[in-house]
Amino acid sequence: MIPSIRILLCISILGLCAASTLFGQGSNRRPKIEILREIDLEEGRQRLSSFRRMWVVGDYSLKYSLQYIPRRGKRKEIKGTFWGSNAQDGPVSLIQIHGDPGTQLYLKNGPFASVSKSQAGSYEWQEIDVSQWFTPVDEAVTLTPFDLMMPFIYWPDWTYVGVTKTQSRVAHAFLMAAPDSLKGNPLGLHGVVVFLDESFNAPLKADYISADDVVLKSLRLINFKKVDDEWLPKTMDFLDEKTRDKTRLSIKEAAMHRDFSNHPLGRGEIPGSVPEIPLSAYSELR
Repeated sequence: MIPSIRILLCISILGLCAASTLFGQGSNRRPKIEILREIDLEEGRQRLSSFRRMWVVGDYSLKYSLQYIPRRGKRKEIKGTFWGSNAQDGPVSLIQIHGDPGTQLYLKNGPFASVSKSQAGSYEWQEIDVSQWFTPVDEAVTLTPFDLMMPFIYWPDWTYVGVTKTQSRVAHAFLMAAPDSLKGNPLGLHGVVVFLDESFNAPLKADYISADDVVLKSLRLINFKKVDDEWLPKTMDFLDEKTRDKTRLSIKEAAMHRDFSNHPLGRGEIPGSVPEIPLSAYSELR
């Protein structure tokens, strides 16, 4: 009897291990989207078009923090400043990351997206290769230029999935297919599923997916705040679905409705300095 019991126990343990392995492999698979009402392709097209045109009114600047929150280990935090404007063919931004060493990024979004980088204070810009868009902006965090820029909003090849519910809010889901320029990217990114809030038309969530429909990384809007009649994302999480490590982007202060027309950034040009904004122009986000 004893040998039989031992055999049964071994079989049970092996079965549990196999089931656990299978569960772990499939745990990141993109969940099926539950559609709340019949798909209206024209409504989807209008919503996406409206979202792409929905720039923040005027030029603006944000002071932010990036907090690295690993599944295990010590948390880290760095701070930075963001300046945003709108060029003729899409939004542009200048980002200072006060890490060690400090870094500056110039992001040009829209149909012809690009990323340039320099060391803090040097303004000797170098355009980086698309593959480097997926490299963290600082050793202390997991956030990348791709995350900050969110170029998938403008990808031309998309499918309107329909109206669903996410994070307890009604949202419109779109599957954005990665362009040929991103083939062979180090993340293995094949597309992004974007969920736009029905009331605010803001991105509530975005799932980065592989060719076999596994969620690689996800973006979550935690909360937003109205500042000078403009809705801003106050807190956003960027989660690595494999390691479960995340970076939290938190907006601390905002200076809205500025005028950068006399500054290169406001003309869509790579700047040689930051726009000057008095500290008194910033409002704290509570």
